[in-house]
Amino acid sequence: MDAVTSRARGPLGPSADPAGAADAALDRARLCHFLELALAHPAEAGVTHLCADDTAAALLDALDRLPGPDEARGAAGDAALRFVAALRGRDYAGVEADYIAMFAANYPLVPCPPYGSLFVVDEAKRLDEMLAVKAFFHDSGVDLSEGYDDLPDHVCVELELMQILAFREHAAAEAGDAVAVADARRLQGAFLDRFLQPFADKMASVALRMLPDNPYVHLLDVLRRVLVCHRADLAAPALSSRSLENQP
Repeated sequence: MDAVTSRARGPLGPSADPAGAADAALDRARLCHFLELALAHPAEAGVTHLCADDTAAALLDALDRLPGPDEARGAAGDAALRFVAALRGRDYAGVEADYIAMFAANYPLVPCPPYGSLFVVDEAKRLDEMLAVKAFFHDSGVDLSEGYDDLPDHVCVELELMQILAFREHAAAEAGDAVAVADARRLQGAFLDRFLQPFADKMASVALRMLPDNPYVHLLDVLRRVLVCHRADLAAPALSSRSLENQP
């Protein structure tokens, strides 16, 4: 989506040392990037990529490496398999129609508009909620790109912030900067708690209730299960400076 300024992103797939602190953060960033792309309005090439065998294998491998509750990790993998299987049974026009039906059709009665403020607060407080998201971005050292014409509480924008913070944690861990690692982890946990996780939970529940046969129901289930695992990982103590220095 390129809504915010961020460093270059690596492909979804195994990192060099999945057990290391830096690589755990990199895995987290890559999964958020994948989910951001998958939740954006689909392009034909993007649907082909999502349906490819190597993409599905890399996604399942990344989900299998998730730290956190076994139940959430297993459910994420199962939902990912259902999502890919559903896409493979449809042509591009059908997938695009599914996306529109879930996220954009019948305005203003959109089943699942991809904006957090529509799910987590009353209508009278939605502007304040959007401003709170934007303030969190700013306080985290991240600003929306000039010319970006969507709202800061769009699910893809919120996932992009999580990527940036996870990449920041990765760089700090590689540099052995325990203070910066702890700060990046704190920001990720706070953003999940305050904004993204309640949003994802409610959006997935609404999607299942309103359009249970839509393939994107499964992707939203992947999202909320992944965030459960990410939050559990971020709740664990960050490595000390000595531990970081001893990493290969």
